[in-house]
Amino acid sequence: MSKNKQFVRFDNVDKSYDGKVLVVKGLNLDIQEGEFVTMLGPSGSGKTTCLMMLAGFETPTHGEIYLDNNVISNIPPHKRGIGMVFQNYALFPHMTVYENLAFPLRVR
Repeated sequence: MSKNKQFVRFDNVDKSYDGKVLVVKGLNLDIQEGEFVTMLGPSGSGKTTCLMMLAGFETPTHGEIYLDNNVISNIPPHKRGIGMVFQNYALFPHMTVYENLAFPLRVR
């Protein structure tokens, strides 16, 4: 049994943009506190959509997302306390990789 507690949980999460096609279907995912997770899949498989839902920039069509055992599915991004880095790490080309990654953490 793990000593770490469940920190992020996707509970039967679906996402559809048009009400017909599910871009995320029945996602059940538990991430333990301190666990390092990589999402790997082809283009269009829902990786970014899942991260956008976790960050609060998208809402699930069905299911719930939990952070530290609290439902966050309908909490706005600025109240979640989650930092993010854009997919293009060089958001600010004049900065180093480290500076680009550190910037949102310092601003927060």
